[in-house]
Amino acid sequence: MRARVRIVSDYDAGAVDPPVRRLFAAGEELTLILGGRAGRPVDDAWWWTSRDIDGAHMVPADRVEVLEIIEHVSPDG
Repeated sequence: MRARVRIVSDYDAGAVDPPVRRLFAAGEELTLILGGRAGRPVDDAWWWTSRDIDGAHMVPADRVEVLEIIEHVSPDG
């Protein structure tokens, strides 16, 4: 799922490659995604900035308010 979200409290996140830190500030609005592995349920605990597992920044779901669902993919694809 891809959605427009609002960050509800500051959160400092790091990416692996390249090793870059990013502060998500309360009130900031951006587009994030939920994802998972094929054949498994969607992991709704973390929102990601991209599908790049090493380069993405992750924000815990309790720091995010969903404003609008942009794209929803069914479990069947």
